[in-house]
Amino acid sequence: MNEPLPILRASAMHEAGADATTLRRRTSAHGPDRLVRVGPNAFVHGARWDAAGPRQRYVTRVYARLGRIGVRATASHDSAAAIHGLPALHGWDVPVHATVPTSMYRGRTSALVLHSRAVTDADRIEVRGIHTTTLPRTVADIALAGDFRSGVVVADAALRGGCPRAAICAAVGSTARSRVLATSVIEFADARSGSPAESLARVVFRELGLPAPVLQQPFVVAGRRYEVDFWFPEQGVVIEVDGLAKYTQARYRNGRTQEQVVVDEKRRHEALLTASAVRTIIRLEWRDLFDLDTLTRRLRIAGLPCLLRPVRSARDVRR
Repeated sequence: MNEPLPILRASAMHEAGADATTLRRRTSAHGPDRLVRVGPNAFVHGARWDAAGPRQRYVTRVYARLGRIGVRATASHDSAAAIHGLPALHGWDVPVHATVPTSMYRGRTSALVLHSRAVTDADRIEVRGIHTTTLPRTVADIALAGDFRSGVVVADAALRGGCPRAAICAAVGSTARSRVLATSVIEFADARSGSPAESLARVVFRELGLPAPVLQQPFVVAGRRYEVDFWFPEQGVVIEVDGLAKYTQARYRNGRTQEQVVVDEKRRHEALLTASAVRTIIRLEWRDLFDLDTLTRRLRIAGLPCLLRPVRSARDVRR
């Protein structure tokens, strides 16, 4: 679970002699006294906020808002995904999402989106003082929201973490709107996708009409085993999806320098090309998956069949 930053509530600070006006004034201050407003009458220390990453900042906003709404509200959708450690295709600059009883439902704002699909006791857990939807219910809610790309990215991560597919299907329910779309997301999801970028790539390949690739195909070259992200055996094409994290973040480098990672990747690439079945290797970055025209040209040059008119499974939905 992802923890929020320590939140200063105006009500509690008032008892200590600091009223809400004083706290709001400190949001314009500089230095160690600076505060950042994270919700209605809720603040965090500026230095803590500056040091936090996007997910922790968002989780903090969720706790600031949900702590004010009350115990009948349940963090859900993107907000529950952040708490559970699931990825977000579009990042964490999104409103707080909560599911509430119909009697509490009101229109959305730029900072808060309310949902009213009933949450049973089995669909709800308590995490550090607020309620959030369970992992299966969270994945189901996002799958029901109508964005196939986001749904697959989240569902792949949940399956990869050990969440049972059957539990997600059960959380969708038999009467929910968009149930057919949600079911297609869950059926398409695959625990073998190693990252959000690989999950998105699988959806994009589907949109382009490519044959279903083999995931994590092993090749043995000169006694060494290599696994590739995507393998198209009929065309002899390997596709690797590279993120900058493997070069820039220490946890992926295993003690190696960035330069050594680059050299190792080059040697791996050259070794794979000596495998008799491999005709060519395509390396994609995150940004390539959003430029379908250029990507289509690259795939066709490599010999992969693509539709003339890609099927877009992503909609600009406002959840």
